[in-house]
Amino acid sequence: MTIKNHKRFLTAAAAAISLGIAVTGCSGGGVLNSDGGEGDENTVYRWRLVTQQIPGTARYDETIVPFVEGVEEASGGRLIIEPFGADVLFPTTETFAAVQRGTIEMAAIFGGYWTGVDPVFGLSPGSVPGDPIMTFEEHQQRVDALQPIVDEAYAQSDILSLGAFDYGNPEILMSNVKIDEIADFQGLNIRTSGISSLYYSHLGASAIALSAPEIYSALQLGTIDAAEFNDYLVNGEMGLAEVTTYVIEPVLHQGVISDKELIVNPEAWESLPKDLQQIVTAERDEVRDASIDAYTQLNEEAKQKWLDEGVEIVELPDDVVEEARVAAAEFLNAYKDESDLTRQYIEGYAKVLFDLGYVKEAERLGFTG
Repeated sequence: MTIKNHKRFLTAAAAAISLGIAVTGCSGGGVLNSDGGEGDENTVYRWRLVTQQIPGTARYDETIVPFVEGVEEASGGRLIIEPFGADVLFPTTETFAAVQRGTIEMAAIFGGYWTGVDPVFGLSPGSVPGDPIMTFEEHQQRVDALQPIVDEAYAQSDILSLGAFDYGNPEILMSNVKIDEIADFQGLNIRTSGISSLYYSHLGASAIALSAPEIYSALQLGTIDAAEFNDYLVNGEMGLAEVTTYVIEPVLHQGVISDKELIVNPEAWESLPKDLQQIVTAERDEVRDASIDAYTQLNEEAKQKWLDEGVEIVELPDDVVEEARVAAAEFLNAYKDESDLTRQYIEGYAKVLFDLGYVKEAERLGFTG
C-alpha cells in the first residue's frame, strides 16, 4: 500500500500556454510578482521547499512529491513548489535560518534540529524521551493540545508554522553493539539529533551529529556504534540493514511522532492569495492523513526484510524499559527549566498522558490531576 500519488496534469509551461500566464522572473525562486498577495488568477508563484529526507525514499517520494504535485495541480499551475532533499541546497541544519531569511519559502522538516533556537523544538514533534505514546490517534491528541506552544516558538523567530506535515512510526535504534541493559549505553558512540542526543548522553552514551547521507558510511566504518534515525522503511531504503547487526526495541527515546513539520516564511505566505493558502493546507492534510495507514503497513513489511537480511532484533526486558523511562522522567523534569516554552510543553504533555490513561508516567512529571 502506498500513498496516492497525484498526477501532474499541468506543467508550468503548459499552464503558461493555456492560461496566458505572464511570469516575472526572480532568481533563486520566490514569489514571482510584487503585488503583496494581490496577484490575480494569472499570477504564478514559484517556491522552493527543503526537507531532510532523501529522494528515492518513501518519506520523500510518497509525501514530498505528492504534496508539491498536488499543490501545482489544484492551483492550476499558479503555485509551483520545487523540492530539494537533504543537504542539496545547504546543510540540513541551516534550513531554519534559510526559511527565516526568505532564502527559501518553505520546509517540510523535523523540528528537533532547532534546539539551539529554543529547547522546546527538541520536544515538539513528539520527540519525548521515554514516551509511551505508540499510536497515531494518541499522538494526534498530543498535537492538538500542544501545537500552539510550538507555533509560538516559531513565531518568536519570525517563522510561520503550518503544523504537522506527516506522521512517522517510532524511530529505530540500529547498533553494531548488543545492548541488553542501560549500562551498555556507557561510552557508546550514537548518531542522533535534537533532544535525543541529550537523553542518550544522560544514559552515558556519546552523541554524534551526522546528516542522513552520512549514517551508512559511519556505521560501516565504525565511526559510530549505533544510530537512531527513521523507521525500518526509510532506513531499509537507505541500505542501513547492510551495515547494522542489531535493532534495539522498543526505542527508548520516542514513540509515534510528527515526522516533519511544515514551516514557511511569513512574508512569502502573506503574499499568496487566500485560495492558494487554502490549497497548501488542504494538500498538507491529504498527505498527513494518508501517511498514517501507508507508513504503518510499509514499515511492517520493511521490518520483515531486515529480519530476512539477518539483522537481530533485541527486545529489551520490561524492567530495563522501566528503568529507561524513570531516567527519562528525571531528564524531562530538569529540562523544564531550559525555557518558558519547555516548561509549558512538558506540563501540557503530562496532562495529555494523564488524560490518555498513562497515570504513572504523568505523575513522574509532576502532574497531580
